[in-house]
This record gives sequence, structure tokens and C-alpha cells, in this order.
Amino acid sequence: MTGSDWVEMYEMASSTSIASLALLISIMSGYLLVAYLVGERLTLFQVCVINTLYVMFAVTIVAGIFQSNWDIQFARNQMVLQIPEVAIYRDSDDSNWPMITTLINSSLIIASLIFMWQVRHPGKP
Repeated sequence: MTGSDWVEMYEMASSTSIASLALLISIMSGYLLVAYLVGERLTLFQVCVINTLYVMFAVTIVAGIFQSNWDIQFARNQMVLQIPEVAIYRDSDDSNWPMITTLINSSLIIASLIFMWQVRHPGKP
């Protein structure tokens, strides 16, 4: 692959990561709205179905964000090797970025599940 191909891959992976994050925020907002508005009136079966679907979709999106961020890092490193003039794009130590974003997004999923629990069980911590 040429340097311009790596630049294109870098840009596409960046766009995919941003779009995936927007999708995660949309799904999380919908889940939090359902939890807040009708969470206490849902049956146990309904809560189990909603939580299962939410966790499946959210984890899939988080995995996609992780892959996109890894692709960004890989493409950026290859781009610097092919085109030394773009070395400004390379951070000194960005190898942990995909894992950090995954942990942050996963903690948001857990926080939203805790919110549902607190809405359904208002007296318990």
C-alpha cells in the first residue's frame, strides 16, 4: 500500500469510530429514557429482554469502536513509515488508546445498567 492509501485508511477508520460513538450515544440515550420513563412499571421479563438487547448491541458497538481505534493507530503508524513528513500525526505513546476508549465506553454501559437498577429499586443503594 502507498502512503496515500494509509492516509485514506486513517481517515476512514476515524470516521467509522466517530459514527460508532454517535450510534452508542443514541442507543444509550434511548435506553436511559426508557429506564427513566417506564423502568419502574416494566415486568421482570421485559427488563431482562431490554437489558439483554441493550448489552448485546452496546458491546457490539464498543467492539467496533475498539477495532476502529486500533485501525487508526495502525494506519497512522504505517502512514508515518511511508510519508515521514506527516510524523506530526504520530503521538509519542498512543498504544493504549484503543483500550482506554473501550474501558470508558464499557463503564458507560455499566453506569446505564446501574441507573436502570436504581430506577427499579429506589430504596436500595
